[in-house]
Amino acid sequence: MYSLAQIEKELATVQQPPATLADFKVYLAALYSFKAGQLEDILTRKPKVWLSLREGVNSDKAADRQWDASDDGIAEMKLRLDLKRIEKINSALTSRIRIAEGEARNQY
Repeated sequence: MYSLAQIEKELATVQQPPATLADFKVYLAALYSFKAGQLEDILTRKPKVWLSLREGVNSDKAADRQWDASDDGIAEMKLRLDLKRIEKINSALTSRIRIAEGEARNQY
């Protein structure tokens, strides 16, 4: 349907009607939920994996670095950044919709 990059491009270059902006918000809500579920899966595995990583090193910091370098650690970081990105885009969409509502009432 949409992609984050496509929505970002549309927001930056084209004035969208409020209905399209609302569609973007619905899509982003579903995407946010999906990615949050993926992050949940990783975070439920993390304690067990992290403890095994901690056994082989001398400090928590070293275990954290090993986790961050693992496939799950990289996926965790990416998912967290994607969720922030979605939040920011959603906020921009909300602002656009609010402005469009004001314009419809001749308040701008």
